[in-house]
Amino acid sequence: MKKKVLCLLLMMSLLPLLQRATAQKVKLTITNPSQNQRQEVVEASLQAICELLGADSLTPLKVKNAFGQEITYQKSYDGKLLLSVALQPESQVVYTITKGEPKAFTSYVFGRIYPNRLDDLTWENDRGIYRFYGPALQRTGERSFGTDVWVKNTPELVVEERYRQHMWGVHLRDSLKRAGKAEEANDIYINTSFHHDHGQGMDVYSVGPSLGCGAPALLKDGQLVFPYCFQDCKILDNGPLRFTAELTYGTTAAGTREHRLVCLDKGSNFNRMTVWYDGIKEPTALTTGVVLHSDDNMTLDRKYILYADPTDNPKVNQSQIYVETLFPQEVDETRVVEGKPSHAIGIIRQYRGEPYTYYFGSAWSDYDVRIMSQWRLLSEEKLQCIKTPLTVEITKNK
Repeated sequence: MKKKVLCLLLMMSLLPLLQRATAQKVKLTITNPSQNQRQEVVEASLQAICELLGADSLTPLKVKNAFGQEITYQKSYDGKLLLSVALQPESQVVYTITKGEPKAFTSYVFGRIYPNRLDDLTWENDRGIYRFYGPALQRTGERSFGTDVWVKNTPELVVEERYRQHMWGVHLRDSLKRAGKAEEANDIYINTSFHHDHGQGMDVYSVGPSLGCGAPALLKDGQLVFPYCFQDCKILDNGPLRFTAELTYGTTAAGTREHRLVCLDKGSNFNRMTVWYDGIKEPTALTTGVVLHSDDNMTLDRKYILYADPTDNPKVNQSQIYVETLFPQEVDETRVVEGKPSHAIGIIRQYRGEPYTYYFGSAWSDYDVRIMSQWRLLSEEKLQCIKTPLTVEITKNK
Protein backbone atom coordinates (compact mmCIF):
# COMPACT_ATOMS: atom_id res chain seq x y z
CA MET A 1 0.00 0.00 0.00
CA LYS A 2 2.80 2.38 0.91
CA LYS A 3 4.50 1.69 -2.44
CA LYS A 4 1.29 2.51 -4.33
CA VAL A 5 0.89 5.77 -2.40
CA LEU A 6 4.52 6.70 -3.04
CA CYS A 7 4.14 5.93 -6.75
CA LEU A 8 0.97 8.02 -6.89
CA LEU A 9 2.64 10.94 -5.13
CA LEU A 10 5.65 10.67 -7.46
CA MET A 11 3.43 10.70 -10.52
CA MET A 12 1.52 13.70 -9.17
CA SER A 13 4.77 15.58 -8.55
CA LEU A 14 6.00 14.76 -12.07
CA LEU A 15 2.71 15.68 -13.74
CA PRO A 16 3.47 19.41 -14.11
CA LEU A 17 6.85 18.54 -15.63
CA LEU A 18 5.22 16.09 -18.02
CA GLN A 19 2.59 18.66 -18.97
CA ARG A 20 5.26 21.25 -19.67
CA ALA A 21 7.25 18.76 -21.70
CA THR A 22 4.24 17.93 -23.87
CA ALA A 23 2.94 21.52 -24.11
CA GLN A 24 2.32 22.75 -27.61
CA LYS A 25 5.13 24.77 -29.12
CA VAL A 26 5.51 26.70 -32.34
CA LYS A 27 8.82 27.14 -34.10
CA LEU A 28 9.43 30.46 -35.81
CA THR A 29 12.30 30.36 -38.30
CA ILE A 30 13.54 33.68 -39.69
CA THR A 31 15.98 33.70 -42.60
CA ASN A 32 18.18 36.48 -43.93
CA PRO A 33 18.58 35.87 -47.70
CA SER A 34 20.78 38.93 -48.21
CA GLN A 35 24.53 39.39 -47.90
CA ASN A 36 24.14 42.17 -45.31
CA GLN A 37 23.84 42.15 -41.54
CA ARG A 38 20.21 42.84 -40.58
CA GLN A 39 18.65 44.37 -37.46
CA GLU A 40 14.93 45.04 -37.78
CA VAL A 41 11.41 44.32 -36.59
CA VAL A 42 9.84 41.38 -38.44
CA GLU A 43 6.20 40.35 -38.77
CA ALA A 44 4.70 36.88 -38.37
CA SER A 45 1.04 35.89 -38.72
CA LEU A 46 -0.48 35.87 -35.23
CA GLN A 47 -3.44 33.86 -36.49
CA ALA A 48 -1.22 31.09 -37.87
CA ILE A 49 0.72 30.91 -34.60
CA CYS A 50 -2.43 30.81 -32.48
CA GLU A 51 -3.99 28.07 -34.61
CA LEU A 52 -0.97 25.84 -34.09
CA LEU A 53 -0.99 26.57 -30.36
CA GLY A 54 -4.73 26.04 -29.98
CA ALA A 55 -5.03 29.61 -28.72
CA ASP A 56 -6.70 32.87 -29.70
CA SER A 57 -5.27 36.32 -30.36
CA LEU A 58 -5.75 37.39 -26.72
CA THR A 59 -3.85 34.42 -25.27
CA PRO A 60 -0.59 35.54 -23.63
CA LEU A 61 2.53 34.08 -25.23
CA LYS A 62 6.16 33.47 -24.40
CA VAL A 63 8.80 33.78 -27.11
CA LYS A 64 12.26 32.34 -26.43
CA ASN A 65 15.53 32.29 -28.31
CA ALA A 66 17.86 29.30 -28.72
CA PHE A 67 19.28 29.87 -25.21
CA GLY A 68 15.78 29.70 -23.71
CA GLN A 69 15.74 33.41 -22.90
CA GLU A 70 12.46 35.26 -23.23
CA ILE A 71 12.50 38.05 -25.79
CA THR A 72 10.27 41.07 -26.31
CA TYR A 73 7.38 40.79 -28.74
CA GLN A 74 4.31 42.80 -29.68
CA LYS A 75 0.88 41.94 -31.05
CA SER A 76 0.03 44.57 -33.65
CA TYR A 77 -3.39 46.01 -34.43
CA ASP A 78 -3.40 44.27 -37.84
CA GLY A 79 -2.84 40.72 -36.57
CA LYS A 80 0.93 40.42 -36.61
CA LEU A 81 3.37 39.11 -34.03
CA LEU A 82 6.32 41.52 -34.04
CA LEU A 83 9.85 40.54 -33.05
CA SER A 84 13.05 42.58 -33.04
CA VAL A 85 15.75 40.39 -34.59
CA ALA A 86 19.40 40.50 -35.61
CA LEU A 87 20.75 38.18 -38.30
CA GLN A 88 24.14 37.75 -39.87
CA PRO A 89 24.35 37.62 -43.70
CA GLU A 90 22.69 34.56 -45.26
CA SER A 91 21.82 33.07 -41.88
CA GLN A 92 18.86 31.79 -39.87
CA VAL A 93 17.53 32.26 -36.36
CA VAL A 94 14.89 30.10 -34.62
CA TYR A 95 12.49 31.12 -31.85
CA THR A 96 10.10 28.96 -29.83
CA ILE A 97 6.62 30.20 -28.94
CA THR A 98 4.38 28.75 -26.22
CA LYS A 99 1.33 29.86 -24.29
CA GLY A 100 2.10 31.58 -20.99
CA GLU A 101 2.41 34.91 -19.21
CA PRO A 102 5.46 36.76 -20.55
CA LYS A 103 7.86 38.81 -18.49
CA ALA A 104 7.53 42.59 -18.36
CA PHE A 105 8.83 44.22 -21.54
CA THR A 106 10.89 47.37 -21.98
CA SER A 107 9.29 49.70 -24.53
CA TYR A 108 11.41 51.23 -27.29
CA VAL A 109 8.67 53.35 -28.89
CA PHE A 110 6.00 55.67 -27.54
CA GLY A 111 3.62 58.35 -28.74
CA ARG A 112 0.49 60.25 -27.79
CA ILE A 113 -1.43 63.47 -28.34
CA TYR A 114 -0.39 66.35 -26.06
CA PRO A 115 -3.48 68.56 -25.52
CA ASN A 116 -1.47 70.90 -23.29
CA ARG A 117 0.72 71.65 -26.32
CA LEU A 118 -2.04 72.39 -28.87
CA ASP A 119 -2.84 68.75 -29.71
CA ASP A 120 0.61 67.74 -30.95
CA LEU A 121 0.86 64.09 -31.95
CA THR A 122 4.45 63.32 -31.00
CA TRP A 123 6.06 59.89 -31.21
CA GLU A 124 9.55 58.50 -30.79
CA ASN A 125 11.75 55.42 -30.87
CA ASP A 126 15.34 54.87 -29.82
CA ARG A 127 16.59 56.84 -32.88
CA GLY A 128 14.43 59.92 -33.31
CA ILE A 129 11.29 61.93 -32.56
CA TYR A 130 8.54 63.18 -34.91
CA ARG A 131 5.52 65.44 -34.60
CA PHE A 132 2.29 66.11 -36.53
CA TYR A 133 0.31 69.25 -35.66
CA GLY A 134 -3.26 68.97 -34.42
CA PRO A 135 -6.59 70.83 -34.47
CA ALA A 136 -5.85 73.09 -31.49
CA LEU A 137 -2.87 74.56 -33.32
CA GLN A 138 -4.94 75.12 -36.46
CA ARG A 139 -7.52 77.06 -34.43
CA THR A 140 -4.79 79.51 -33.38
CA GLY A 141 -4.17 80.40 -37.02
CA GLU A 142 -0.49 79.37 -36.87
CA ARG A 143 0.55 77.98 -40.25
CA SER A 144 2.40 74.74 -39.50
CA PHE A 145 1.63 71.94 -41.95
CA GLY A 146 4.45 69.44 -42.22
CA THR A 147 6.24 66.78 -40.19
CA ASP A 148 8.47 68.09 -37.42
CA VAL A 149 11.70 66.37 -36.34
CA TRP A 150 13.21 66.47 -32.87
CA VAL A 151 16.76 65.17 -32.58
CA LYS A 152 17.97 62.96 -29.76
CA ASN A 153 21.25 61.25 -28.85
CA THR A 154 19.99 58.62 -26.42
CA PRO A 155 18.02 55.39 -26.86
CA GLU A 156 15.86 56.33 -23.88
CA LEU A 157 12.30 57.60 -24.34
CA VAL A 158 12.46 61.32 -23.57
CA VAL A 159 9.40 63.01 -25.07
CA GLU A 160 7.26 62.94 -21.91
CA GLU A 161 9.97 64.63 -19.86
CA ARG A 162 10.72 67.18 -22.59
CA TYR A 163 7.10 68.29 -22.71
CA ARG A 164 6.80 68.37 -18.92
CA GLN A 165 9.94 70.45 -18.50
CA HIS A 166 9.17 72.74 -21.43
CA MET A 167 5.59 73.52 -20.37
CA TRP A 168 6.67 74.13 -16.77
CA GLY A 169 9.42 76.46 -17.99
CA VAL A 170 7.10 78.41 -20.29
CA HIS A 171 4.63 78.93 -17.44
CA LEU A 172 7.37 80.14 -15.06
CA ARG A 173 8.97 82.33 -17.74
CA ASP A 174 5.68 84.10 -18.42
CA SER A 175 5.11 84.65 -14.69
CA LEU A 176 8.56 86.19 -14.32
CA LYS A 177 7.99 88.41 -17.35
CA ARG A 178 4.76 89.73 -15.85
CA ALA A 179 6.70 90.47 -12.68
CA GLY A 180 9.23 92.50 -14.69
CA LYS A 181 12.03 89.96 -14.28
CA ALA A 182 13.06 89.62 -17.93
CA GLU A 183 16.58 88.30 -17.31
CA GLU A 184 15.42 85.58 -14.94
CA ALA A 185 12.63 84.69 -17.35
CA ASN A 186 15.10 84.24 -20.20
CA ASP A 187 17.38 82.06 -18.03
CA ILE A 188 14.47 79.79 -17.09
CA TYR A 189 13.45 79.38 -20.73
CA ILE A 190 16.95 78.56 -21.95
CA ASN A 191 17.36 75.95 -19.22
CA THR A 192 13.99 74.22 -19.72
CA SER A 193 12.85 74.67 -23.33
CA PHE A 194 12.96 71.71 -25.71
CA HIS A 195 14.33 74.14 -28.29
CA HIS A 196 17.68 73.96 -26.44
CA ASP A 197 19.87 70.91 -25.84
CA HIS A 198 20.02 69.78 -22.22
CA GLY A 199 22.22 66.76 -22.92
CA GLN A 200 19.90 64.52 -24.95
CA GLY A 201 18.79 66.54 -27.98
CA MET A 202 16.32 69.29 -28.92
CA ASP A 203 13.78 70.65 -31.41
CA VAL A 204 15.72 72.80 -33.90
CA TYR A 205 14.05 71.81 -37.19
CA SER A 206 11.98 74.53 -38.87
CA VAL A 207 8.63 73.48 -40.37
CA GLY A 208 6.03 76.25 -40.66
CA PRO A 209 3.92 76.24 -43.88
CA SER A 210 5.93 73.46 -45.50
CA LEU A 211 6.18 69.69 -45.92
CA GLY A 212 8.77 69.57 -43.16
CA CYS A 213 10.24 66.07 -43.28
CA GLY A 214 8.21 63.85 -45.57
CA ALA A 215 4.61 65.08 -45.34
CA PRO A 216 2.48 64.43 -48.45
CA ALA A 217 0.71 67.07 -50.56
CA LEU A 218 -1.08 67.32 -53.86
CA LEU A 219 0.42 69.46 -56.62
CA LYS A 220 -1.92 71.79 -58.51
CA ASP A 221 -0.77 74.39 -61.07
CA GLY A 222 2.76 74.01 -59.77
CA GLN A 223 1.73 74.77 -56.17
CA LEU A 224 1.67 72.40 -53.18
CA VAL A 225 -1.84 71.91 -51.75
CA PHE A 226 -1.45 71.36 -48.00
CA PRO A 227 -4.16 69.81 -45.81
CA TYR A 228 -3.19 71.96 -42.76
CA CYS A 229 -3.35 70.09 -39.40
CA PHE A 230 -4.97 66.73 -38.69
CA GLN A 231 -8.58 66.64 -37.48
CA ASP A 232 -8.76 63.12 -36.07
CA CYS A 233 -6.12 60.69 -34.84
CA LYS A 234 -6.30 57.10 -33.65
CA ILE A 235 -3.24 55.41 -32.13
CA LEU A 236 -3.31 51.76 -33.23
CA ASP A 237 0.01 50.45 -31.85
CA ASN A 238 2.03 51.91 -28.99
CA GLY A 239 4.96 49.67 -28.20
CA PRO A 240 6.98 48.00 -27.12
CA LEU A 241 8.36 47.58 -30.69
CA ARG A 242 6.09 49.56 -33.02
CA PHE A 243 4.11 52.79 -32.99
CA THR A 244 1.26 53.16 -35.50
CA ALA A 245 -1.26 55.98 -35.89
CA GLU A 246 -4.03 56.69 -38.39
CA LEU A 247 -4.90 60.33 -39.10
CA THR A 248 -7.62 62.13 -41.02
CA TYR A 249 -7.24 65.67 -42.31
CA GLY A 250 -9.82 68.31 -43.19
CA THR A 251 -11.26 68.91 -46.64
CA THR A 252 -9.07 71.22 -48.72
CA ALA A 253 -10.22 74.02 -51.03
CA ALA A 254 -9.79 71.53 -53.87
CA GLY A 255 -12.39 69.24 -52.23
CA THR A 256 -9.97 66.48 -51.23
CA ARG A 257 -9.60 64.78 -47.85
CA GLU A 258 -6.32 63.17 -46.82
CA HIS A 259 -5.74 60.07 -44.71
CA ARG A 260 -2.41 58.87 -43.31
CA LEU A 261 -1.16 55.69 -41.67
CA VAL A 262 2.27 56.22 -40.10
CA CYS A 263 4.40 53.52 -38.49
CA LEU A 264 7.76 53.64 -36.65
CA ASP A 265 9.68 50.59 -35.39
CA LYS A 266 12.35 50.11 -32.78
CA GLY A 267 15.85 50.74 -34.14
CA SER A 268 14.71 52.40 -37.36
CA ASN A 269 15.57 55.85 -38.70
CA PHE A 270 12.63 55.57 -41.11
CA ASN A 271 8.87 55.89 -40.70
CA ARG A 272 6.62 54.00 -43.10
CA MET A 273 3.85 56.24 -44.43
CA THR A 274 0.75 55.21 -46.38
CA VAL A 275 -1.38 58.07 -47.69
CA TRP A 276 -4.71 58.05 -49.55
CA TYR A 277 -7.31 60.65 -50.53
CA ASP A 278 -11.07 61.01 -50.86
CA GLY A 279 -12.50 63.37 -53.46
CA ILE A 280 -9.97 63.07 -56.29
CA LYS A 281 -12.11 63.07 -59.44
CA GLU A 282 -9.39 63.00 -62.08
CA PRO A 283 -5.68 62.04 -62.12
CA THR A 284 -3.52 64.55 -60.28
CA ALA A 285 0.05 64.82 -58.99
CA LEU A 286 0.93 63.47 -55.54
CA THR A 287 4.13 64.76 -53.97
CA THR A 288 6.22 64.40 -50.87
CA GLY A 289 9.67 65.61 -49.93
CA VAL A 290 11.54 67.90 -47.57
CA VAL A 291 11.65 71.62 -46.93
CA LEU A 292 14.94 73.29 -47.89
CA HIS A 293 16.74 75.80 -45.68
CA SER A 294 19.94 75.94 -47.75
CA ASP A 295 21.04 75.09 -51.29
CA ASP A 296 23.77 72.53 -50.63
CA ASN A 297 24.07 69.01 -49.15
CA MET A 298 21.17 67.59 -51.15
CA THR A 299 20.77 64.48 -53.34
CA LEU A 300 17.79 63.95 -55.63
CA ASP A 301 17.06 60.59 -57.23
CA ARG A 302 13.90 58.78 -58.31
CA LYS A 303 14.41 56.44 -55.34
CA TYR A 304 15.11 59.05 -52.65
CA ILE A 305 15.60 62.66 -51.61
CA LEU A 306 18.43 63.19 -49.12
CA TYR A 307 19.17 66.48 -47.40
CA ALA A 308 21.43 67.78 -44.62
CA ASP A 309 19.37 70.41 -42.81
CA PRO A 310 21.50 73.09 -41.11
CA THR A 311 19.09 73.49 -38.09
CA ASP A 312 17.30 76.73 -37.25
CA ASN A 313 20.48 78.35 -35.89
CA PRO A 314 23.55 76.88 -37.65
CA LYS A 315 26.07 79.26 -36.08
CA VAL A 316 25.13 78.18 -32.56
CA ASN A 317 24.03 74.56 -33.04
CA GLN A 318 26.93 73.52 -35.33
CA SER A 319 25.25 70.23 -36.25
CA GLN A 320 23.19 68.80 -39.10
CA ILE A 321 19.84 67.02 -39.19
CA TYR A 322 19.79 64.42 -41.95
CA VAL A 323 16.30 64.08 -43.42
CA GLU A 324 14.88 62.22 -46.38
CA THR A 325 12.07 60.54 -48.21
CA LEU A 326 12.52 57.03 -49.66
CA PHE A 327 10.59 55.73 -52.67
CA PRO A 328 10.94 51.93 -52.92
CA GLN A 329 8.85 51.89 -56.11
CA GLU A 330 10.54 55.04 -57.44
CA VAL A 331 8.70 58.23 -58.38
CA ASP A 332 8.17 59.71 -61.83
CA GLU A 333 10.33 62.74 -61.11
CA THR A 334 12.27 64.55 -58.39
CA ARG A 335 12.96 68.26 -58.49
CA VAL A 336 13.30 71.46 -56.48
CA VAL A 337 10.25 73.72 -56.25
CA GLU A 338 11.35 77.28 -55.58
CA GLY A 339 9.35 79.36 -53.16
CA LYS A 340 9.14 80.66 -49.62
CA PRO A 341 10.11 78.13 -48.49
CA SER A 342 11.56 75.95 -51.25
CA HIS A 343 11.16 72.17 -51.35
CA ALA A 344 12.82 69.11 -52.83
CA ILE A 345 9.97 66.84 -53.90
CA GLY A 346 9.23 63.51 -55.54
CA ILE A 347 6.22 63.44 -57.86
CA ILE A 348 3.72 60.71 -58.81
CA ARG A 349 2.03 62.22 -61.88
CA GLN A 350 -1.08 60.11 -62.52
CA TYR A 351 -2.38 59.68 -58.97
CA ARG A 352 -6.04 58.78 -58.39
CA GLY A 353 -6.34 58.69 -54.61
CA GLU A 354 -5.38 55.06 -53.92
CA PRO A 355 -3.09 54.14 -50.96
CA TYR A 356 0.53 55.00 -51.69
CA THR A 357 3.40 53.91 -49.40
CA TYR A 358 6.78 55.57 -48.98
CA TYR A 359 9.22 56.22 -46.13
CA PHE A 360 10.51 59.35 -44.40
CA GLY A 361 13.11 59.65 -41.69
CA SER A 362 15.92 61.48 -39.95
CA ALA A 363 19.21 61.23 -38.10
CA TRP A 364 21.43 63.67 -36.21
CA SER A 365 25.16 64.31 -36.64
CA ASP A 366 25.54 64.34 -32.83
CA TYR A 367 24.18 60.80 -32.55
CA ASP A 368 24.10 57.79 -34.87
CA VAL A 369 24.85 59.28 -38.31
CA ARG A 370 27.88 61.57 -38.36
CA ILE A 371 28.20 62.63 -42.00
CA MET A 372 26.10 62.86 -45.17
CA SER A 373 27.83 59.97 -46.94
CA GLN A 374 26.88 57.71 -44.01
CA TRP A 375 23.26 58.85 -44.35
CA ARG A 376 23.32 57.99 -48.04
CA LEU A 377 24.71 54.52 -47.28
CA LEU A 378 22.05 53.93 -44.62
CA SER A 379 19.35 54.95 -47.08
CA GLU A 380 20.65 52.62 -49.78
CA GLU A 381 20.74 49.76 -47.27
CA LYS A 382 17.17 50.48 -46.17
CA LEU A 383 15.95 50.31 -49.77
CA GLN A 384 17.80 47.03 -50.23
CA CYS A 385 16.19 45.61 -47.09
CA ILE A 386 12.73 46.56 -48.38
CA LYS A 387 13.43 44.81 -51.68
CA THR A 388 14.93 41.73 -49.98
CA PRO A 389 12.77 41.08 -46.91
CA LEU A 390 13.57 38.57 -44.21
CA THR A 391 11.52 35.40 -44.63
CA VAL A 392 9.41 33.89 -41.85
CA GLU A 393 8.36 30.23 -41.51
CA ILE A 394 5.87 29.08 -38.86
CA THR A 395 5.80 25.39 -37.98
CA LYS A 396 4.70 23.16 -35.13
CA ASN A 397 7.66 22.23 -32.96
CA LYS A 398 7.97 18.43 -32.88
